[in-house]
Formats: sequence, C-alpha cells, structure tokens
Amino acid sequence: MSAQDHQQPRRDAGVHIPGTDYVPHYTPPAWYQQRPQDAEPPIPWHSVAPPRSLEPGCHVCGARPVAHAEVRAHTGLLFFGWSRSVGEPLCRQCGISLVRTMTTQTLCRGWWGLLGLLFHTPVALAENAAAYRKYRALAPPTPVPGRRPLHLGKPVLRRPQVYVALVPLIWAIVLISSIALR
Repeated sequence: MSAQDHQQPRRDAGVHIPGTDYVPHYTPPAWYQQRPQDAEPPIPWHSVAPPRSLEPGCHVCGARPVAHAEVRAHTGLLFFGWSRSVGEPLCRQCGISLVRTMTTQTLCRGWWGLLGLLFHTPVALAENAAAYRKYRALAPPTPVPGRRPLHLGKPVLRRPQVYVALVPLIWAIVLISSIALR
C-alpha cells in the first residue's frame, strides 16, 4: 500500500474514495435552498408536541381540573392490619372511581381486626367521604387524547362486597347481647 492510499479524506468536499480522483459531493437543488418570502420558519423537531401546562393533570388520565385528596383503604387482620393510601392529583372521574374502589375494599376487609374495628376503618371511611365530596365538586374533566380515565363502576352501596361489613356488626351485636343477658 502506498502513502497515497492512507490519505485522510478532505472534510470540506465529501469523502475521498481511495484509488480514484472522484470525490462525491451533493449539492441541494435551488428550490430546497431558497424559501419563499412569505413562508413561515420551519418548526423545530422539539416543538411538535402541544405546549404543556404547568398545572399537573390527573395522575391516571392527564385530564384537568384536578384535586388533591387522600384516599385510604384498610385491611384488618385479627391483631394487626395494613393501610394503603393514594394522594395523587386526580380528575373527577378517576377520583370518584378510586374512592368507590377503596371504600368498598375497606368496608369488606377493614373490620376484621381489633384496631381496624375501633380506629382504622372508621378513620379511612371518614377520609374517603371527605375526598368524595372534594372530587364531586370538580367540573367534568376535559379528556386528553390517547389516555382513558378510570371506569366509574357501580356506586358503593350497589356492590355486594360492601355487605360483608354486616358480618362483624352482627357478631358484635350478638357478643354484646350475650354479655348483657348473663
């Protein structure tokens, strides 16, 4: 190989092909190089999406307006239990759906522990009622294309799981009445 084969290509004229004198060079057509006088400037690639608002949208579907409320669910076990809470900004439909779901879970599973029966479940139900009022006060959401809100589902008292809460209530009534009749 000669020293001529190891020459660096010229950066300003394109790429040099070794062994030839040909240097490819592309010249754009005139219509591409010149814009009409009344043409708008090209849109940069990073500005194609619509501008985003500084106000956060719904955590689930991105819709606005949103409210910040704490929604809780409690599961009680004999001597202990656990609680879950969601405090994200939610629109009206997603917030009401979440309140219905977590209230149903609390009414079904929250009463089965001693602390749940006395403290955690009533507190969770009271906080969920406050969150429900807050979400109901919001205007209907404006949807965001490509994102779906949560399904509302049935109201809480039309869900069969809610009536499981009657079991500990009946148990407590029987226990108190048997102690009182002795």
